[in-house]
Amino acid sequence: MHKLYEKSIVTRLAKYLSKTTRYRIEYWTNYVLRSSRAFPTRPEIDLIICRIEKGERVLPILGAEVKYIHTTKDGIISPSYYSGLDEALALLLLGFDSVLLIHIAEKELLTTAFLDYAKILSSMIRVLRLPMGYRVYAFSVSGSDIFFYRSVELRTGSIIRLENLWVKPPLNPLLTDSSGLGRLVKENREVLARALGIRLNRL
Repeated sequence: MHKLYEKSIVTRLAKYLSKTTRYRIEYWTNYVLRSSRAFPTRPEIDLIICRIEKGERVLPILGAEVKYIHTTKDGIISPSYYSGLDEALALLLLGFDSVLLIHIAEKELLTTAFLDYAKILSSMIRVLRLPMGYRVYAFSVSGSDIFFYRSVELRTGSIIRLENLWVKPPLNPLLTDSSGLGRLVKENREVLARALGIRLNRL
């Protein structure tokens, strides 16, 4: 149930981003790359974003791992605060220009324990200089509508800007690597761009 709900939320988040991003974007959600040339084969990517310029899909290509953070019936936070960290790093192999881990948590949850977890994860990514970005959003549901928030009000009345926890994703370091791994990543990038109809420029 949560997996299906997560996929639905990813689609709603993509629509929200397309309305709030300063430039035009194209996006794909829950995308499976079907190509015999790509390695690993048939990876599923939660969210892919590229820019639209003069009617064309252009670089950079951003890949995101999205996790829906919720509580169990026992009140335990599930998944854990580092959920998706490994999957986001694995996206680097597919040749994305940059990758992002996105946590989406119910608004009430972000006013309690998970906010501290998000702060720790954000700091860990910064201090370790992991080659990935991080975003956390709060959301609420009203009927069939889902609303996303970049800030939350704590029980004390203070406002926490979630954007302060965001980490800007750096360029994928594997794209400038000269080893066999780097060549594989560049080949994957070409396959990905062609599959998505994105104009591929040289780095």
